[in-house]
Amino acid sequence: MKSFLFGILIASSALAHGDLDWNSDYQAFLSFRFDSVIQTNKINDSRLGASEVDMDFFKEKLLILTGETAFKGEFITERKSNQKLDLARSFLKEEYEKLGFTVSLHPFGSGTNIIAEKMGTLNPEKVLILSSHIDSVGNKGANDDGSGTIGLLAVAKNLAKKNLPITIRILGFDREEVGLKGSDAYVATITDKKNIIGNINFEMMGHNGRKDGAFHVIDCNSSIFGGNRPIENSLFLSEAMRASIAKKNLDLTITKACTDRSDHASFWRHKIPAIVISENFFGGDGDPCYHARCDVVDERLDYEYMGKILTALQASIIDISAR
Repeated sequence: MKSFLFGILIASSALAHGDLDWNSDYQAFLSFRFDSVIQTNKINDSRLGASEVDMDFFKEKLLILTGETAFKGEFITERKSNQKLDLARSFLKEEYEKLGFTVSLHPFGSGTNIIAEKMGTLNPEKVLILSSHIDSVGNKGANDDGSGTIGLLAVAKNLAKKNLPITIRILGFDREEVGLKGSDAYVATITDKKNIIGNINFEMMGHNGRKDGAFHVIDCNSSIFGGNRPIENSLFLSEAMRASIAKKNLDLTITKACTDRSDHASFWRHKIPAIVISENFFGGDGDPCYHARCDVVDERLDYEYMGKILTALQASIIDISAR
């Protein structure tokens, strides 16, 4: 009951998620536990790890995705209309092709996903899917989900330089904000599920109001969350994140939470391992500009915090690839 009441308090900044309302997401808020901080077992070293991701590159590309800087003479001022989403897809396609990824589009009923792929050198049939959603609620969406989308691009910039043994497939999902339609449509097309290692979904990760480095790695481990969400096969993904934080000695703390309100849930419904990474939304430190017009590039965004999360993600991806 204490956790649920706490969830009600923090829900004031959680507005409607398309046709889903996070204010009434009882299970998501109920699943947050005050005593569920994962001890990261950091290396006993006074020198804390720093970002290994190019955050200047991140800032430059985020300004384009949010319409602060022009892309070929046009501005991506929102990512809800087909016109602006087409422009965003063109921008992302160009960026991934510059990095050497093969890029394609995946049209579905109400939108179009973008897919960027780098084939593995040893076991190319094995695929790790990295994802974010490219649409917004009609605002600039700097944090939701510009931070995840550009964070993924920044990580891809480093992955492109490595000869990973497995295939890395990057998905930019459309229509997440109106019911996870892009991810549902894509996952339904997967015919080789046995070769999909899993999905790591990059959600909004820009707000760190408490400056405590807390964030979520959501796997909804059923042994912790009452057995109502049996996603045990996703634990190896979250454990890789935990190990990377320790190995890199990053000043981050994972707080447990449970929700199916992002694209990772589409993989769960098809029994494919998946986790979602986000800021400490359910821990009471969610972005006050969530689903609001003020979700722009401003001082709310903590680049040092995002850089550390992205460093942990990058290390996790490399570790999972080598298994």
